[in-house]
Amino acid sequence: MEIIITGHGNFASGIESTVKLLAGSIKNVKYINFTEGMGKEDLMQDFQKAIESDKHIVFFCDLLGGTPYKKAAVISTKSDKDISVVCGCNVGALLENGLTGIDKFTDSVELANSLIKSTKQGIKLFGMSNHTNATEPLSDGI
Repeated sequence: MEIIITGHGNFASGIESTVKLLAGSIKNVKYINFTEGMGKEDLMQDFQKAIESDKHIVFFCDLLGGTPYKKAAVISTKSDKDISVVCGCNVGALLENGLTGIDKFTDSVELANSLIKSTKQGIKLFGMSNHTNATEPLSDGI
């Protein structure tokens, strides 16, 4: 089982940097940027190399409809491997699923659904109505 983080610019390496700061490296996660000057075929080649070693893969992309998402979708439809494509990548979902061990998932769809669930649970609006019983100070953090 493998997660491939991908997105525009240095999105993937930025996520990697944040993950390393917070938790160190996560096993079976690869990071692929789609930077200025790269062509779509360059990205496809990077994706093809990245999926060689595993048969269960989830592409966790930055944006719905962007080039990394579209190219990952193309690979998922043309490959005989178990590949799912998810957009809306965020650090919290990656940490929650990656640190608990992505090998516990039986297929890419199960992992993809867990990433989506974690992403949805990790987005909140700060306000007094949902923090009236806050027990943690807001001044501390990493």
